[in-house]
Amino acid sequence: MSQLEYLIALVSIIVGLGLTDLARSLRELVRPSRTVHWHWLPLAWAAIAFLVIVQIWWQSFRFLQKEALAHAAVFTPVLLGFLLLYLICAFALPDPDRTRLGTDRGRTSDSQAALDLEAFYFSAAHRRWFFGAFIGLLVASQLFSGAAWAVQDTQIVETARLVQNIAVNVGLASLLGGLIITDRRWVHGSAALLVMGAVVYTLVVGMSTIG
Repeated sequence: MSQLEYLIALVSIIVGLGLTDLARSLRELVRPSRTVHWHWLPLAWAAIAFLVIVQIWWQSFRFLQKEALAHAAVFTPVLLGFLLLYLICAFALPDPDRTRLGTDRGRTSDSQAALDLEAFYFSAAHRRWFFGAFIGLLVASQLFSGAAWAVQDTQIVETARLVQNIAVNVGLASLLGGLIITDRRWVHGSAALLVMGAVVYTLVVGMSTIG
């Protein structure tokens, strides 16, 4: 096994764990014995998290084969980015083991458990960690682009694209930072629809340009 294959296997495991955590949380929400007060926003952001993983993994097929990835300065932000992807999946939906109500001497009945997705989503802790992980992913992406440019691998990132990435990432980070600060429903709804549209568009374009 080459060094690159060894590194790719590591990030693949992290991606698999993130998707598993997301699927497990969704499974717990739809269990017949569980009462859930549904809200569309956390489900939308969970879908966004899934699409972001698909997009990054699809586009990773190209740059994960580059020799520049063997540089520690290049691979470290890649590894950090995939770890943050896992955290995004973990924070997207509530952990059923920590949101049960109606305990009696340490025992909890599934029929008594109730999950309020709106309260979960708009809680300060959730907004801080979930959108904070998204901002961290943008920072890791920018660090990767800068490191790849520094080692002069122009097949991964060109100077013009690096500048464009900086502008886009700063704009997205500002938007996500605003979602941490405010709990206005219309702001969160508009941001979710905007980000969902952007992710779907870039995913379609990215898939069509990779041969």
